[in-house]
Amino acid sequence: MKAIHALVFALIYIWEVIHSTWKLALIVLHPKPDIRPCFIDVPLDLRGELPRFLFACLISMTPGTMSVGLDRERGVLIVHALDAPDPDAAAREMKKTFEQPLIRIFGHG
Repeated sequence: MKAIHALVFALIYIWEVIHSTWKLALIVLHPKPDIRPCFIDVPLDLRGELPRFLFACLISMTPGTMSVGLDRERGVLIVHALDAPDPDAAAREMKKTFEQPLIRIFGHG
């Protein structure tokens, strides 16, 4: 069953990379891009080093975002986003798109 979750997640991730690449290309090609870069605290429900490491790597491999730190005391991943007009919405989207599938694959840890 977890293999099916992993396969579905791989397809979703490929779509996210394509979508993010397109959005980034539009920003780069725009003569005066209107971007709102920021640092985002993404609260983690994932437990365990491997699932958290994978989550951080997936965020960093998605164009326009970069994992920059893990605050273990607060249980948050710190992410830099090139364009995030609503940082809270961006955090919710990262959790929904990347963290929830990893929880289905690995459990909470």
